Amino acid sequence: MQLPAPSSAPEVRIRYGRYVARRLRRSKLDALQKTVTAVTDSVKAAGRAREDAAELVDEAIADRDGADDDLDEQTQELRNALAGRSLEAVNESPYTDIFPDGIGYYIGAPLDEQVDRYTQLIERIEKALPASDSERKKRVPALRAALKEFRVAEEALDKARRVEAEASRAVATATDRFNRQLERCYGALVAEQSKSAAERYFPRVRRGKAKRGPAPEPSP
Repeated sequence: MQLPAPSSAPEVRIRYGRYVARRLRRSKLDALQKTVTAVTDSVKAAGRAREDAAELVDEAIADRDGADDDLDEQTQELRNALAGRSLEAVNESPYTDIFPDGIGYYIGAPLDEQVDRYTQLIERIEKALPASDSERKKRVPALRAALKEFRVAEEALDKARRVEAEASRAVATATDRFNRQLERCYGALVAEQSKSAAERYFPRVRRGKAKRGPAPEPSP
């Protein structure tokens, strides 16, 4: 009897476990069949929970990146608008007050500094431009909205990653229980029948194949 490789995806163990459980059922070994079905179902539930958690991570990343793009776009449009106000605009206030370190200071900021730098941008806009300025009236609300979305997405991402980590631990626990139970099942079959007879209840594991490859082949 050979169990799926430790690196195998849950789907491989599920198919493996289903095969064993069915063989046991056909032989009317109900007690063993129920234990194998139980640990197989646990792997299935844990694997699905991890997939759900991974989807939430992907969605939160997409939301965060979308908000980041909105912040960058608003900043670029502001920079272009202010730079176009005169031939020397990029060397004068208010441009130099808002972009003293260039636009890259904002749009090239590391993710963990995004909130601080765009908050600083909003503060500089409000200080450098009068309340009646068209760019201030247009950009500040847009930047605030995008920054809020960015914060919300970051919080959702942190939470989703914690859930995913916990789900991965649950998969590892379910996998360990699956392996131990299948080994016990094999031992019981050997004791009750014989080693050669016990082997027939377990699929042949194909080493070196893709994790999500075809179903295991039955032993001859």
